[in-house]
Amino acid sequence: MLRYSLAALFLLSGAPLWANFPDGVLDERVRDFGVVPRGQQLVHYFRLVNNTDQPLHIYNVRVSCGCTTARALSNTIAPGQESAIWANMDSRRFLGHKAVTIYVSFDQPRYEEARLVVQAFSRDDIVFSPDAITLGKVHQGESRSGTMNLTFYNGQAQATEVTAESAFLQPTVKEVKRTPTETTYQVTASVLPKTPAGVWFTDIWVTTNVPGAPKLRVPVTVEVDALQPAQANPKERPQAKTSQNESPPPVIDATPANSATQTEPPAPPEASQRPTIFPSFTNFFRR
Repeated sequence: MLRYSLAALFLLSGAPLWANFPDGVLDERVRDFGVVPRGQQLVHYFRLVNNTDQPLHIYNVRVSCGCTTARALSNTIAPGQESAIWANMDSRRFLGHKAVTIYVSFDQPRYEEARLVVQAFSRDDIVFSPDAITLGKVHQGESRSGTMNLTFYNGQAQATEVTAESAFLQPTVKEVKRTPTETTYQVTASVLPKTPAGVWFTDIWVTTNVPGAPKLRVPVTVEVDALQPAQANPKERPQAKTSQNESPPPVIDATPANSATQTEPPAPPEASQRPTIFPSFTNFFRR
């Protein structure tokens, strides 16, 4: 009888943690990278927001496959604060479809486990060079463009359309080479002058006629420095700095390593070196 009582108590205590939480604690549970060139490092942040009146504490993060690494950027999330689960999927480690489960274990306010999924379809007949478009540092109000080559080992391949998830980015695509066995397109991303200050990332999607690869994801990153008062209007530069002067955000080096030359997956940024907020506005860059 005691055994059955303990079992019932365990089942009751194992009720889903999120069922009693407000909406928005987890923005998403699944990240599908789609079709990717084999060898690309696939990085994603699962945003966590503590909408409760109690601290959340993550005591362990584990994965179901060695092709993926994951960790919490902050293990303790105070009420009203946010963090993220960083995930890096190494497409060198698999060919074809792969789905990996990330187990996030909590011990506060009680023991519970959340499950996240990253998945992708790795192909070796598609090549990105480089793996992503990195625009580097840009002053607020300026524009900058970056390019990458998208190569299909298929002479009949066509890129029919290119779109961006962010309204602050202008993408284009043009054919630069075609042979009976190979087709190469140049994908360009231009960040617009109206982009707010911050370290941002977003995705470009290239639509193709290639069987099994209707859309290809091209990651884009950029760091926009806040415009200093002297840059905006030298005549209006403040004569003395006071405690009420608003200082620009800290400069954060978010330039990813080139996976073509690296031997190990990139390490996640330390808490002191990453953005502390993750905007989720419609058509906005994701941080």
